[in-house]
This record gives sequence, C-alpha cells and structure tokens, in this order.
Amino acid sequence: MSQLHISAAHTPDELPPMPIEPEWIQEGTPTACGTVLNQSEDKLLSSGYWSCTAGKFKWEFVWDEFVTVLEGEAIIREENGDVHTLRAGDVAHFPRGLITYWEVPTFIRKFFTLRTAEPFEL
Repeated sequence: MSQLHISAAHTPDELPPMPIEPEWIQEGTPTACGTVLNQSEDKLLSSGYWSCTAGKFKWEFVWDEFVTVLEGEAIIREENGDVHTLRAGDVAHFPRGLITYWEVPTFIRKFFTLRTAEPFEL
C-alpha cells in the first residue's frame, strides 16, 4: 500500500556538507551542501535541497535532475558551448549523461528532484 511521505528534517538554511568532487573544481573553493528530504519507496526518485558558494566546477549528471532555483544564480556551459544563466525562480532539467561547467558568482540554492536508474542509497 502506498503512503504519503512528508519530511522537514532540514530547512534550506541548515544543510550538511555535500562536497563537489575535488578534481571537478576549476576555480575558487566552492563549498556545496545538501540533503535528500524524500525518496520513493523504490529509491529511484529523490528530492531535496542543494546549495553552493562561489566557484567554477565541472558537473557530470549521472541521473536525470529537475531543479528549481530558490536563491542566487549560476552560469552553466554545456560541452557543446551553449550557455544558460539560472536565477531564482528558474526551473531546469538536466538529462542523465549531460556534462556541464558551472560558474557560481556568489551563491546558489536549489530544490532538486532526481530520477536514478538504480536505487539511490543515502
């Protein structure tokens, strides 16, 4: 039987560390924090908050990710050269397999939903 799952363990202002792969960092010292708040029973769908301070870094999406930017901005360049600026209120989909290069001028905070091919273990 399916059940509604509600979680409010963290607010966007108090997130635990969720470090960026050190070899992906290209400039600065971006500090990322985040948490998964909810997961589907099969653990293939997860949602939560993520934030990051200023810096430049590579990001490879190993899952489908939908985001809503809550605060700040990021300039995102795809490998094909396309450039996008995401700001508060913007919604985006990053498909699995996409490689991007992020520039966070000062700070960004987002709400995310992930769809993974395998169960996402916390």
